[in-house]
Amino acid sequence: MIVNVIRLGFLGLNVAKYNEMINHYENVLGLPRSADSRDGESYFTCGTEHHAVSFHKSEQPGFRHVGFQISGEGPLDDALSALQAAGIQAKLVMEPFAGLQCAIRIADPDGYAIYLYRTISSSNQPRGEVGVRPNKIGHVALRVANAQATTKFYTDVLGFRWSDWLEDFFVFVRCSADHHSMNFINSPKRGLFHVAFETQDMNHIGRSCDILAAHGVPLIWGPGRHGMGHNLFIYHYDPDGNVVELIAELDRMPDERLGYFDPRPYHEDNPQRPKVWHRHPTAANKWGIMPPPDFES
Repeated sequence: MIVNVIRLGFLGLNVAKYNEMINHYENVLGLPRSADSRDGESYFTCGTEHHAVSFHKSEQPGFRHVGFQISGEGPLDDALSALQAAGIQAKLVMEPFAGLQCAIRIADPDGYAIYLYRTISSSNQPRGEVGVRPNKIGHVALRVANAQATTKFYTDVLGFRWSDWLEDFFVFVRCSADHHSMNFINSPKRGLFHVAFETQDMNHIGRSCDILAAHGVPLIWGPGRHGMGHNLFIYHYDPDGNVVELIAELDRMPDERLGYFDPRPYHEDNPQRPKVWHRHPTAANKWGIMPPPDFES
């Protein structure tokens, strides 16, 4: 690795239905809006950091950028030099977003913008009192041209490890104890596949279903339990048409030296190690309910 990513920090979204999106993320999902939000730009907290999601007004909605915290202390000069020495086009940018004093901007093989940072301001907002109120941003899934090439970039350059493959077209990679913080799926399209937020448990997933229903937001898939990662899940569309997943009970590997995930009674293997899964209904959902036909398009 050239730099060592230790945490998924934030997702930036280009937003067309700005007011509707603010209402959905603030009042339905229950992410408090930062006091630093301003005209055409809004920040939403989900945990202790300044923001987990940011909105940027645009005519075309969808993925804008992703932010990762990297290891080390102090200025980013060493990381910038290492990236540039390896032939990575990297630029130090000052105050790219509210709450972030400086970051290194790079792009992955598909041109997706990545911001690397060491420190970000703490959230100045109390936890939300309405809506789903998830614990943190869980993962970001992107459509890519070649999942193999993308995985090589994220592992060789950013220090990610792969957790599972679905054959050779869909990969789950981790940068922490969580089974995955990023997903990459082969697709003729580009852009966001989905974003996930982590809830507490099965009861929290159930309450989330009721909250979404109370706001007239139908589920598009779930409840269920995935094979890869073994997390509970539900999916819905936000007002801009982005797919939002709510998850719980994601597999974890707290000690990389062991090489396997904490045991669970619903695992297929003992111990459950990273592996290549075959495309089978139980890989997508161990409970048997399949996604709508256009889900992966």
